[in-house]
Amino acid sequence: MTLNNTKKFAVFTIDAEAFSDTGCVRESGYNCEHDMLDGLDNYIELLDKYGIKATLFTVCHTAETVKDKLKSYAARGHRIALHGLDHTAPLKLSNEQFREELIAARDKLESDLGIRIEGYRAPFFSMDNEKLEILRELGFRYDSSRLDLVKNHNGGVINVNGFRRIASGVFRSKGFYEFGLSSQKLFNFDYPVSGGGYLRLGNWGFTKELLRRYLVNNDYYIFYLHPFEFSDIKVPKIKNLKPHDKYYLNYGVSAFRKKVESIILMLKKLGYEFITFDEYIELKEKERENNK
Repeated sequence: MTLNNTKKFAVFTIDAEAFSDTGCVRESGYNCEHDMLDGLDNYIELLDKYGIKATLFTVCHTAETVKDKLKSYAARGHRIALHGLDHTAPLKLSNEQFREELIAARDKLESDLGIRIEGYRAPFFSMDNEKLEILRELGFRYDSSRLDLVKNHNGGVINVNGFRRIASGVFRSKGFYEFGLSSQKLFNFDYPVSGGGYLRLGNWGFTKELLRRYLVNNDYYIFYLHPFEFSDIKVPKIKNLKPHDKYYLNYGVSAFRKKVESIILMLKKLGYEFITFDEYIELKEKERENNK
């Protein structure tokens, strides 16, 4: 593969977490009988159908229950990255707590899986520049937490001043990469088109057209979802959930697989090449060396 200005790249990811890690489920105190991690298998099966290698942002505590599966995925070319120790929003932690949890989680994953962990995505996209600097200090090669429109109590903003923009939502500084999630401008509002609830819950005709506009006019795309969105297990009824949380957990789940497959076909039609973050970084670094 040769990286040049004419190529378009797509990265498919999943936040490999249990259903009980979902924010509203966790806050409800619901005792989950099923982790719904069969959705992880279903997602990988779909991607394997098209020869796509995924990046699995893995919660350390969840990984303990699917360790053999993760090893199998890694052996087949999928990449494992970190999604936290126990899916706690980083901005709820002090910098020192965050550092300690990162070290513990990375060490545990690397020991259990026998691989090197170089990437990170924050639970709830809860990240700021202080936490980002800690990632860099600890030797992580990249982060994929930039979703600046998230303004709730979990979300933060990653300021990319000092970074060099090298593609749509991709930034580099001193060998460290920030991969922001894709969004399309709509009436001066950045509408997310990277997947998850943003694509599952919206009107498909509307969001599909927004996604098409983004893909035609940009050269890099990131997709993500959660295992429960691909699970064969029906989302359980949970008492005391707010109406919007019930809507989030249930709406569009049964049709989501067809949507994801249609996105893959759209990407192929538009000439996108499927790649992992690690592969993209390797290509970019090689390009930098060749241009010296």
